[in-house]
Amino acid sequence: MKLFSLLTLMLLLGLQTGCATYGNGIQQALTSIDQGNFEQAASQIESALSAQGNDRLLYHLELGVIRHLEGDYAESNRLLENAARISESLKEASFSQSLVTLMSNPRNSPYAGNTHEEMMIYYYKALNYLAIAGTLPAGNARLDAIEGARVEARRLLLRLQALRNNEGSYQDASSREQSTFAKTMNVFSVLMGNLIDTDALTYRDDALAHYLTGVSFEMNREYDNARISYRKAAESYEQGYAEQFRLGPDMAAQAWLDCARMHYLSGASLAEIQQDLADKLPPNAMDQIRAQVDQAQVLVIEHKGRVPEKREMNLSLAINPALRALELKPYFFEYSQEELNWFYLLYADKMAFGVVADYLNATRNHRVDLFTKTVFLGPLYDTAESFGLTSAVGSSLRVTVPYYAQPEVYGRSHLKVNGDSLPLARAASPQQMAIQEQMKNAGPEIRAALARSAVKALTASQLGSQDSSGLLALASKLAAQLTDAAETRSWLLLPAEVHVRRLFLEPGDYTLTLDSTLESGKRQQHQRALNVAPGDIRLWTVRSTGGSTTAPPMTDDSDTHIAPDGEPNGQKPLRRSLNKD
Repeated sequence: MKLFSLLTLMLLLGLQTGCATYGNGIQQALTSIDQGNFEQAASQIESALSAQGNDRLLYHLELGVIRHLEGDYAESNRLLENAARISESLKEASFSQSLVTLMSNPRNSPYAGNTHEEMMIYYYKALNYLAIAGTLPAGNARLDAIEGARVEARRLLLRLQALRNNEGSYQDASSREQSTFAKTMNVFSVLMGNLIDTDALTYRDDALAHYLTGVSFEMNREYDNARISYRKAAESYEQGYAEQFRLGPDMAAQAWLDCARMHYLSGASLAEIQQDLADKLPPNAMDQIRAQVDQAQVLVIEHKGRVPEKREMNLSLAINPALRALELKPYFFEYSQEELNWFYLLYADKMAFGVVADYLNATRNHRVDLFTKTVFLGPLYDTAESFGLTSAVGSSLRVTVPYYAQPEVYGRSHLKVNGDSLPLARAASPQQMAIQEQMKNAGPEIRAALARSAVKALTASQLGSQDSSGLLALASKLAAQLTDAAETRSWLLLPAEVHVRRLFLEPGDYTLTLDSTLESGKRQQHQRALNVAPGDIRLWTVRSTGGSTTAPPMTDDSDTHIAPDGEPNGQKPLRRSLNKD
């Protein structure tokens, strides 16, 4: 009776989470966001996810972005801070949770998030604080909000520092790649067909976080600290961040210009700046810096598109007694080219043993199968056979793993003002972060998926051993396969890309138009009217999704206005030396 109860439990767990991806479950909310209906999207998230259940982290993350888009920055920060606490508490899974996952699928345990998602919590919180500061008059409350933005950026960077302590910085990675031994190993790894260097996929630093830290210091006229942060941003972009996430050189160039401008505002002479940054600045940089000192600034941050959804790929695990091996290949049902591409890149045999397996299979089947992963068990085959694993797996056992389809390709964005069309720089790519992190985790995930399927197959085999007809064994194995599902949960309201433009203007009235090219050539426009005064720093954050072709014009009243401290009331700016260490 207990065995039948266990079988029933496995079936119920499989039916609950094994039939649909996370993206399917919140699709209505995603559509509402594209249409600009944020309140409806919030209601749909609250209905689809539980604030206390296994998806509680995603509940707070998705709602946090929605409240940010609505302009309810304080509530967005409350939700995101809760998310940060939940993520921290879930890093260590309990044994009971691990057992449930092993017997069913990862969706039956709490979602703890990925590295890039944890970092984006602090990014959004920093933007929220900057936006809050823009709604406040000069005084301690606004200074506190600016300080809040700085704290969140530093929280992000401190967590990345912990990663660098384990993984090394971009500069460390570059040094390793230059060693003779590393170069030799790379040659052999390519010859052997190992196409993925997971070390190169490690998220080591966040150049945009350094840049936003510099913005917060500049807002408070802490020019020397701002210079240090802008320099860190420029170096991070140049040393590997821009290359890893395919961003191009524009943000590094902007950060170096801002570094030089802060140097000038700190009292350095033009000759000193030239000596320090000569190889980093364009020929006319000094003229630009002198002209920009008395101008107003508009910092445009565009969140473009949406990170792709994780999908589920079905694989077939089988025993090959002739090779004394396990074989893994795409399931015999119809599969897409994208699934084949992902499987070949991350799983298929490309090492020497794989070549041998292909040859041996070809001698019997008269064909070479390029889409097979062969796991040679060697002496372990006898062990696997002795406790029933080989017979439990048999000729076909379903295994599921997550994968990403080809991401959307987004065009450039341009800011139009006074007849000029100025391109935005690619500053970050959350979609590249997500895909690369999944690639890095593919090895551990496939091992966990294989173990999960094998344990369930063994359990099914043991259940069936009590029934001479074999029907219970068949039903048990079917139940085991029904309960298998991949981890497809992820923070789906993150933007695919972040684009930035820093604009310097003479005092006066302006109408800014952001013309954004999205996926498949779609275009979307946003407008903002504003009046700027000397020394102003204004922040305009935009979400471009392609849900509508043109956004309604926005007036100066709804703009985020952040002027520097030191207003005529005599209040002095807050001074802190967070970067001095």
